[in-house]
Amino acid sequence: MEQFEGPFLLVDPQRCMGCHTCELACAAAHTRAGSIIGAVLARERLHRRNRVVQVDGVKLPVQCRQCQDAPCVRVCPTGATYRTETYTAVDQARCIGCRLCMMVCPFGAIHVATTTVAGQERRAAFKCDLCVNRLGGPACVAACPTQALSLRYPQQEADRASQAAARQFLRSLASQPQLGS
Repeated sequence: MEQFEGPFLLVDPQRCMGCHTCELACAAAHTRAGSIIGAVLARERLHRRNRVVQVDGVKLPVQCRQCQDAPCVRVCPTGATYRTETYTAVDQARCIGCRLCMMVCPFGAIHVATTTVAGQERRAAFKCDLCVNRLGGPACVAACPTQALSLRYPQQEADRASQAAARQFLRSLASQPQLGS
């Protein structure tokens, strides 16, 4: 049996109202200050790891899908993009800002921006890391006012889908007339 690993973020497009709260929460969670106001007062740069897009009148956040065989990891020439057992991340100190990861991401979930690394300004990649260093889990999930975002685990989703299919099958059987005796 295939072993599913690490969690991912799921968005319910019917609940998302495009308020960008998830972007702000994400940016704040990745600052030393831990808040928008604190970061601004400390003159920290705010870097979101997700973004809200609009497609055909529907707004929804786009973030890393935590690919098992992540193309961004395979293409990174410096090893700045890496995969752990549960998530994919970028080490801005090793990133050279080449944008290869950005080009191969099938979800458009990586962007390159100016940041400060070891006291020097440089370009580096940013992407969702599921807020692994945050006790409450992903900041975007906690901040979403409509609960459009949720942290999901592949095995639980596979189990849920199997149970739903089994229930549907049982309903179908129950609705069939008894076959001849």
